[in-house]
Amino acid sequence: MKRRERKNKAGGVKFRQSLMARYLMLVGSAIFLLPLILIVVMLFYLGYTYLVWLPTQPKAVPEGTVSTSDLADDWHKLAASLDGASAEEIVQAMKTFRAGHPLVSVAAVDAQGKTLFREPITSNLPETWTPGRMAEYMKQATAYGAPNFSVVAFVGEKEDDTRDRGQGLLIAEVSRAQTVSAVPDQEARFSQVAAVLIFLLLFLLFAFMSWTFFYRIRKRLIRLQRAMTAYDEAGMPMPIGPGKQRDEVAALEVTFNEMVGKLRDSREREREEEELRKKLIANLSHDLRTPLTVIRSHAYSLESEPLGERGRESLALMAGKLDDLGGLIDNLLSYTLIAAGRYPMRLEETDVLRIVRAAAAQWYPVFEKAGMEVDADLPDEALIWRVDREWLVRILDNLFQNAVRHAKAGRYIGLSLGPEGPGGRRSLQVRDKGPGLRVARTETRPATVGPEGPSAAEAGKAGGAPSAEADRANKREESAGSLPRSGLPGGSSPAGNSGADSSDSRAKAGGLSPAAGAGIGLSIVDLMIREMGMSWSIDSGETGTVITIRPPGE
Repeated sequence: MKRRERKNKAGGVKFRQSLMARYLMLVGSAIFLLPLILIVVMLFYLGYTYLVWLPTQPKAVPEGTVSTSDLADDWHKLAASLDGASAEEIVQAMKTFRAGHPLVSVAAVDAQGKTLFREPITSNLPETWTPGRMAEYMKQATAYGAPNFSVVAFVGEKEDDTRDRGQGLLIAEVSRAQTVSAVPDQEARFSQVAAVLIFLLLFLLFAFMSWTFFYRIRKRLIRLQRAMTAYDEAGMPMPIGPGKQRDEVAALEVTFNEMVGKLRDSREREREEEELRKKLIANLSHDLRTPLTVIRSHAYSLESEPLGERGRESLALMAGKLDDLGGLIDNLLSYTLIAAGRYPMRLEETDVLRIVRAAAAQWYPVFEKAGMEVDADLPDEALIWRVDREWLVRILDNLFQNAVRHAKAGRYIGLSLGPEGPGGRRSLQVRDKGPGLRVARTETRPATVGPEGPSAAEAGKAGGAPSAEADRANKREESAGSLPRSGLPGGSSPAGNSGADSSDSRAKAGGLSPAAGAGIGLSIVDLMIREMGMSWSIDSGETGTVITIRPPGE
């Protein structure tokens, strides 16, 4: 039901306001153009003849010319008046007419086809007429461009009946050069040219109307396209202003505005949920630290009490799990601070290889204990990147910890430089020969590096600095022979973050999937790399995993 209502709302355009109705009206008007052309041309021709051409003609026939219309009328009247006349009367009438019209050649033919009279004698008319000769004469007389104007009338014909009455026929000829016409000059073909021009004008009118129709639609669609590709400061598409039309394009604009509104509402809800999640994680991290410190202190006190072998094993296991839980809490807090932009970052020109060697030296006892071969193929020269020292140490600690936990079976970890990038600088690679992550290839592009974060004091107030209990726990771990943690909050170390990536709590950031074995440790790595303007990729397979970290700007 809802789907049907939505469909009716989207397509609820009245037919008379739709684009189809407008186009059908345009096509209908084009269909009526053809008979309209004929009517307009006929009216133009008649109007030109009787209103323009005829009034400009002289009233009297000029001397030395013959009016074709007057000649035809007089000749037919003469033939009608000779109904039942004898041959002598017909000849006398011809002579009389010839005397009154000296420019006209006349001839009389009887019913048997013999020429009774011909004046002048030099007229090119035969003495005897056969049906073939008569047809040939009529064809020549009525041909276009014939030199003479000819009029043929039957003797005794009536005005409303021009049939042959068997009394012969009368022929009158005059040279066209000596005639004047009562109709417009057909040689100029003005009417034909006018008809073609009118047709072209009407066709251009239809073409212009069609172009205007589709141009308006195209203009509105381009406006809609530009609105779809225009974004505000928050990266959201901007709504389209209301239009005057109520057709399908207007309905599409309304639907787009509704989509933009829903998208903005969804973005706002997502932002609120993200803020709530970050606040919840931060509060949980702070609230869990106090009981965790108390439990750890009591576990430390129990070490001085007389316990059996199983008791000491349980106490050692409990202490290890407490360290794992503490590392996970620290990582959650660090991830929240980094995502919120409250983690201090100080970028400076740093020798990356020096930091990598120092980090590898700290982790060497752990690698040796895990039975992993360390292959540090690093050159002696410096490799200068603009990074934060503490952040880079944290990134390496998390990557080493992930290799120890997930790639121990390969018994290998390698450090080397990759090939030169577009800027001529080489990348850093961390390799192992473990079973590989459950992702073939993941690549993360750098984020825009903003201004430096808050000061360390502000970060400490926000919960970013390690607590006094955590410092004492670190000192206890150092005295027990473990390596020190990084100075970052929640920093990974060979002893302090052994359970960071083994937790069932997985985070997803920058395209890393929880199912791929990328826990919160790698999520922190991803955030830190992107915040420092760097990029990285994971190329994993059955033979191992290669993690490539590229310098800033590449």
